[in-house]
Amino acid sequence: FRAPHHSASMASLVGGGRKGIPGEITLAHNGVLFLDELPEFSRSALDALRQPLENKRAVISRVMAHTVYPADFQLVAAMNPCPCGYLGHPTIACKDTPDKMARYQGKLSGPLLDRIDLHVEVPALPAEQLVGAPAGEASATVRERVERARARALARQGHPNQALQGQGMDELVMLQDD
Repeated sequence: FRAPHHSASMASLVGGGRKGIPGEITLAHNGVLFLDELPEFSRSALDALRQPLENKRAVISRVMAHTVYPADFQLVAAMNPCPCGYLGHPTIACKDTPDKMARYQGKLSGPLLDRIDLHVEVPALPAEQLVGAPAGEASATVRERVERARARALARQGHPNQALQGQGMDELVMLQDD
């Protein structure tokens, strides 16, 4: 699990420098790369993630070295709906202009967004609702359920579900029409 700060450079995310050292995406190999405040990262740094998300490797080319690092990671990102964070809030008005919101959301390119498979909007909740919520499952219980599901996938196909592609997915994922 890696969670770099939004001020991270393209080289610190993908890798580079004079010696072509690995970046956060390689350090997150076989794990999770969490980018909080996604639009606050530089557009060039975010766009540099596109190819590694597709190829699952980071290619670093420098005068002194050409290196390929593994970069098979799950990208998880979070962002506010607008710069002030209050767009759609039930009790606090958003202070941002349409132009400011467009610039904020425009830092995320279409090709990068295309590589993010699941987008979930989480609405703001009143504090009373959060404080009064019932306790969730214990982490140990969730872990056991995940381990059982992973073991079933490995027994069925020899690798985790996230590695399913193309024909393997067609053969093993039998979805109902509805």
